[in-house]
Amino acid sequence: MVEPDTQGKGLLGIGYLKPLPVVATEYVPVTNSKGNLVYSQTSVQTYTIFFAQYENTYIPAGDEKLYSFVVVKTLGPITSSDCAIQLGMKQVNVWGLTQTEYETNYFQHPTYTTMENTPLYFRYVEVPVIIQITPGRLDNVPVGAPNFPLSPSGVQTQKGMLPQPPYPDFITSYGQTGGTAIQAGGTVSYLDASLMIPTTVQPTAWDWYFGPSASPTGSTAQNPSSIAYAATGSFSVTLTAFNANGSGTITKTNFVTVL
Repeated sequence: MVEPDTQGKGLLGIGYLKPLPVVATEYVPVTNSKGNLVYSQTSVQTYTIFFAQYENTYIPAGDEKLYSFVVVKTLGPITSSDCAIQLGMKQVNVWGLTQTEYETNYFQHPTYTTMENTPLYFRYVEVPVIIQITPGRLDNVPVGAPNFPLSPSGVQTQKGMLPQPPYPDFITSYGQTGGTAIQAGGTVSYLDASLMIPTTVQPTAWDWYFGPSASPTGSTAQNPSSIAYAATGSFSVTLTAFNANGSGTITKTNFVTVL
Protein backbone atom coordinates (compact mmCIF):
# COMPACT_ATOMS: atom_id res chain seq x y z
CA MET A 1 0.00 0.00 0.00
CA VAL A 2 1.12 3.58 -0.69
CA GLU A 3 0.89 6.58 1.64
CA PRO A 4 -1.72 9.04 0.31
CA ASP A 5 -0.55 12.36 -1.23
CA THR A 6 3.00 11.11 -1.88
CA GLN A 7 2.72 10.47 -5.61
CA GLY A 8 5.96 11.22 -7.47
CA LYS A 9 8.09 10.28 -4.52
CA GLY A 10 9.58 7.06 -3.30
CA LEU A 11 10.34 3.97 -5.38
CA LEU A 12 9.72 4.58 -9.12
CA GLY A 13 7.78 7.69 -8.19
CA ILE A 14 4.70 5.80 -7.06
CA GLY A 15 4.84 7.28 -3.56
CA TYR A 16 6.08 6.23 -0.16
CA LEU A 17 5.17 2.68 0.82
CA LYS A 18 3.26 2.23 4.04
CA PRO A 19 5.11 0.28 6.72
CA LEU A 20 3.91 -3.27 7.32
CA PRO A 21 1.43 -3.58 10.19
CA VAL A 22 2.87 -4.64 13.50
CA VAL A 23 1.46 -8.02 14.52
CA ALA A 24 1.83 -8.87 18.18
CA THR A 25 3.44 -12.23 18.91
CA GLU A 26 1.09 -14.65 20.63
CA TYR A 27 2.32 -16.50 23.67
CA VAL A 28 1.00 -19.46 25.59
CA PRO A 29 1.29 -19.31 29.39
CA VAL A 30 3.28 -22.21 30.85
CA THR A 31 4.21 -23.05 34.40
CA ASN A 32 7.85 -23.26 35.50
CA SER A 33 9.35 -25.66 38.04
CA LYS A 34 8.28 -23.38 40.90
CA GLY A 35 4.68 -23.27 39.76
CA ASN A 36 4.83 -19.71 38.48
CA LEU A 37 3.40 -18.64 35.14
CA VAL A 38 5.87 -17.72 32.39
CA TYR A 39 5.28 -16.60 28.82
CA SER A 40 8.02 -18.12 26.72
CA GLN A 41 6.39 -20.26 24.04
CA THR A 42 4.69 -19.04 20.88
CA SER A 43 1.26 -20.60 20.27
CA VAL A 44 0.90 -22.94 17.27
CA GLN A 45 -2.44 -24.76 17.24
CA THR A 46 -2.26 -28.50 16.62
CA TYR A 47 -5.02 -30.98 15.92
CA THR A 48 -5.56 -34.68 15.41
CA ILE A 49 -8.64 -34.22 13.17
CA PHE A 50 -8.51 -32.37 9.85
CA PHE A 51 -11.05 -31.57 7.15
CA ALA A 52 -9.40 -31.69 3.71
CA GLN A 53 -10.97 -30.46 0.46
CA TYR A 54 -9.65 -31.71 -2.88
CA GLU A 55 -9.97 -29.89 -6.19
CA ASN A 56 -10.89 -32.75 -8.49
CA THR A 57 -9.32 -33.36 -11.86
CA TYR A 58 -12.52 -35.09 -13.08
CA ILE A 59 -15.14 -32.45 -13.92
CA PRO A 60 -18.38 -33.62 -15.59
CA ALA A 61 -19.81 -31.63 -18.48
CA GLY A 62 -21.74 -28.58 -17.30
CA ASP A 63 -20.14 -28.59 -13.85
CA GLU A 64 -17.78 -25.78 -12.94
CA LYS A 65 -16.45 -27.48 -9.82
CA LEU A 66 -16.78 -30.84 -8.17
CA TYR A 67 -15.14 -31.35 -4.80
CA SER A 68 -14.12 -34.35 -2.75
CA PHE A 69 -13.83 -34.16 1.00
CA VAL A 70 -12.12 -36.38 3.54
CA VAL A 71 -11.59 -36.22 7.26
CA VAL A 72 -8.06 -37.13 8.31
CA LYS A 73 -7.31 -38.52 11.76
CA THR A 74 -3.63 -38.44 12.66
CA LEU A 75 -1.67 -40.52 15.15
CA GLY A 76 -0.76 -37.43 17.17
CA PRO A 77 -1.32 -33.65 17.19
CA ILE A 78 0.17 -31.81 14.19
CA THR A 79 -0.42 -28.42 12.56
CA SER A 80 -2.67 -27.85 9.55
CA SER A 81 0.45 -26.98 7.56
CA ASP A 82 2.11 -30.32 8.38
CA CYS A 83 -1.09 -32.17 7.46
CA ALA A 84 -1.31 -30.35 4.11
CA ILE A 85 2.33 -31.20 3.32
CA GLN A 86 1.72 -34.89 4.05
CA LEU A 87 -1.40 -34.84 1.88
CA GLY A 88 0.43 -33.03 -0.93
CA MET A 89 -2.18 -30.30 -1.18
CA LYS A 90 -2.65 -26.57 -0.55
CA GLN A 91 -2.65 -25.50 3.07
CA VAL A 92 -5.74 -23.32 2.48
CA ASN A 93 -7.68 -26.53 1.74
CA VAL A 94 -6.96 -28.13 5.13
CA TRP A 95 -8.76 -27.15 8.36
CA GLY A 96 -8.04 -28.42 11.84
CA LEU A 97 -11.04 -29.51 13.92
CA THR A 98 -11.48 -30.02 17.62
CA GLN A 99 -13.28 -33.15 18.73
CA THR A 100 -16.38 -31.08 19.54
CA GLU A 101 -16.32 -29.35 16.14
CA TYR A 102 -15.96 -32.70 14.41
CA GLU A 103 -18.89 -34.23 16.27
CA THR A 104 -21.35 -31.33 16.16
CA ASN A 105 -20.52 -28.89 13.33
CA TYR A 106 -21.62 -28.80 9.69
CA PHE A 107 -19.97 -27.60 6.48
CA GLN A 108 -21.68 -26.16 3.42
CA HIS A 109 -21.14 -27.77 0.05
CA PRO A 110 -19.61 -25.12 -2.27
CA THR A 111 -21.59 -26.05 -5.39
CA TYR A 112 -24.85 -27.87 -4.76
CA THR A 113 -28.20 -26.95 -3.22
CA THR A 114 -31.23 -28.89 -2.06
CA MET A 115 -34.39 -29.21 -4.16
CA GLU A 116 -35.68 -26.21 -2.19
CA ASN A 117 -32.68 -24.17 -3.45
CA THR A 118 -31.21 -23.90 0.03
CA PRO A 119 -27.54 -24.63 0.81
CA LEU A 120 -26.69 -28.31 1.16
CA TYR A 121 -25.06 -29.01 4.53
CA PHE A 122 -23.29 -32.12 5.78
CA ARG A 123 -21.87 -32.95 9.17
CA TYR A 124 -18.13 -33.50 9.41
CA VAL A 125 -18.75 -36.93 10.96
CA GLU A 126 -20.58 -37.98 7.79
CA VAL A 127 -17.49 -37.54 5.59
CA PRO A 128 -15.29 -40.55 4.68
CA VAL A 129 -12.40 -40.88 7.16
CA ILE A 130 -8.72 -41.48 6.44
CA ILE A 131 -6.81 -42.81 9.48
CA GLN A 132 -3.06 -42.27 9.61
CA ILE A 133 -1.15 -45.54 9.97
CA THR A 134 2.49 -44.56 9.43
CA PRO A 135 3.97 -41.59 11.35
CA GLY A 136 4.83 -38.74 8.99
CA ARG A 137 2.83 -40.18 6.11
CA LEU A 138 -0.79 -40.07 4.96
CA ASP A 139 -1.43 -42.75 2.36
CA ASN A 140 -4.41 -44.04 0.39
CA VAL A 141 -6.23 -40.72 0.27
CA PRO A 142 -8.82 -40.79 -2.56
CA VAL A 143 -7.70 -37.77 -4.58
CA GLY A 144 -10.18 -36.61 -7.19
CA ALA A 145 -12.99 -39.10 -6.50
CA PRO A 146 -16.38 -37.33 -6.63
CA ASN A 147 -18.31 -37.74 -3.37
CA PHE A 148 -21.38 -35.67 -4.21
CA PRO A 149 -24.22 -36.07 -6.74
CA LEU A 150 -24.47 -33.85 -9.80
CA SER A 151 -28.19 -33.17 -9.37
CA PRO A 152 -29.70 -31.33 -6.37
CA SER A 153 -30.65 -33.53 -3.44
CA GLY A 154 -33.10 -33.18 -0.57
CA VAL A 155 -30.67 -34.95 1.76
CA GLN A 156 -29.61 -32.76 4.69
CA THR A 157 -27.74 -35.32 6.76
CA GLN A 158 -26.64 -38.84 6.01
CA LYS A 159 -24.40 -41.40 7.68
CA GLY A 160 -21.56 -43.13 5.89
CA MET A 161 -20.46 -42.61 2.30
CA LEU A 162 -22.41 -39.91 0.45
CA PRO A 163 -24.66 -40.99 -2.46
CA GLN A 164 -22.91 -41.41 -5.78
CA PRO A 165 -25.02 -41.95 -8.92
CA PRO A 166 -23.31 -42.97 -12.18
CA TYR A 167 -21.40 -40.57 -14.45
CA PRO A 168 -22.22 -42.20 -17.84
CA ASP A 169 -20.18 -42.05 -21.02
CA PHE A 170 -19.75 -44.29 -24.07
CA ILE A 171 -17.60 -44.89 -27.12
CA THR A 172 -17.82 -47.14 -30.16
CA SER A 173 -16.08 -50.50 -30.31
CA TYR A 174 -13.42 -48.77 -32.44
CA GLY A 175 -12.82 -46.17 -29.73
CA GLN A 176 -14.53 -43.18 -31.32
CA THR A 177 -15.70 -40.65 -28.75
CA GLY A 178 -17.02 -37.86 -30.97
CA GLY A 179 -19.00 -39.77 -33.56
CA THR A 180 -18.67 -42.25 -36.38
CA ALA A 181 -19.68 -42.48 -40.03
CA ILE A 182 -21.00 -45.63 -41.72
CA GLN A 183 -22.65 -46.63 -44.97
CA ALA A 184 -26.40 -47.23 -45.07
CA GLY A 185 -27.11 -50.73 -43.78
CA GLY A 186 -23.94 -50.75 -41.69
CA THR A 187 -23.74 -51.39 -37.96
CA VAL A 188 -22.20 -49.76 -34.89
CA SER A 189 -21.20 -51.46 -31.64
CA TYR A 190 -21.07 -49.45 -28.41
CA LEU A 191 -18.97 -49.74 -25.25
CA ASP A 192 -19.93 -48.39 -21.85
CA ALA A 193 -17.23 -45.89 -20.79
CA SER A 194 -18.86 -44.67 -17.58
CA LEU A 195 -16.74 -43.65 -14.61
CA MET A 196 -15.68 -46.75 -12.65
CA ILE A 197 -13.61 -45.25 -9.81
CA PRO A 198 -14.60 -45.12 -7.03
CA THR A 199 -16.60 -48.34 -7.20
CA THR A 200 -19.64 -46.64 -5.63
CA VAL A 201 -20.30 -44.74 -8.90
CA GLN A 202 -20.19 -47.83 -11.13
CA PRO A 203 -23.42 -48.47 -13.10
CA THR A 204 -25.38 -51.66 -12.50
CA ALA A 205 -27.97 -51.18 -15.28
CA TRP A 206 -28.09 -49.44 -18.67
CA ASP A 207 -30.77 -48.02 -20.96
CA TRP A 208 -29.68 -47.10 -24.49
CA TYR A 209 -31.62 -45.23 -27.18
CA PHE A 210 -30.11 -45.24 -30.68
CA GLY A 211 -32.82 -43.34 -32.58
CA PRO A 212 -36.00 -44.26 -34.48
CA SER A 213 -34.14 -45.48 -37.59
CA ALA A 214 -31.86 -47.87 -35.74
CA SER A 215 -32.48 -51.58 -35.37
CA PRO A 216 -33.02 -52.17 -32.54
CA THR A 217 -33.94 -48.66 -31.39
CA GLY A 218 -32.77 -49.37 -27.83
CA SER A 219 -30.99 -51.83 -25.55
CA THR A 220 -30.43 -52.64 -21.88
CA ALA A 221 -27.08 -54.38 -22.45
CA GLN A 222 -23.93 -52.83 -21.06
CA ASN A 223 -22.14 -53.05 -24.40
CA PRO A 224 -24.72 -53.43 -27.19
CA SER A 225 -23.30 -54.63 -30.49
CA SER A 226 -24.24 -54.59 -34.18
CA ILE A 227 -26.82 -51.79 -34.08
CA ALA A 228 -27.95 -51.41 -37.70
CA TYR A 229 -28.77 -48.10 -39.40
CA ALA A 230 -30.69 -48.35 -42.68
CA ALA A 231 -31.68 -44.73 -43.37
CA THR A 232 -29.21 -41.99 -44.21
CA GLY A 233 -28.83 -39.00 -41.90
CA SER A 234 -27.33 -38.07 -38.53
CA PHE A 235 -28.56 -39.74 -35.34
CA SER A 236 -28.12 -38.96 -31.67
CA VAL A 237 -27.40 -41.66 -29.08
CA THR A 238 -28.49 -41.53 -25.45
CA LEU A 239 -27.27 -43.65 -22.52
CA THR A 240 -28.88 -43.62 -19.08
CA ALA A 241 -26.94 -45.52 -16.42
CA PHE A 242 -28.32 -46.62 -13.06
CA ASN A 243 -27.04 -47.79 -9.68
CA ALA A 244 -28.39 -47.94 -6.14
CA ASN A 245 -27.67 -44.21 -5.65
CA GLY A 246 -29.57 -42.93 -8.70
CA SER A 247 -29.07 -42.42 -12.40
CA GLY A 248 -27.22 -40.27 -14.89
CA THR A 249 -27.87 -39.54 -18.59
CA ILE A 250 -25.65 -38.50 -21.48
CA THR A 251 -26.75 -37.69 -25.04
CA LYS A 252 -24.26 -37.33 -27.89
CA THR A 253 -25.92 -35.33 -30.65
CA ASN A 254 -25.39 -36.50 -34.25
CA PHE A 255 -23.09 -39.24 -33.00
CA VAL A 256 -23.78 -41.55 -35.96
CA THR A 257 -23.74 -40.30 -39.53
CA VAL A 258 -25.18 -42.70 -42.13
CA LEU A 259 -23.98 -41.93 -45.66
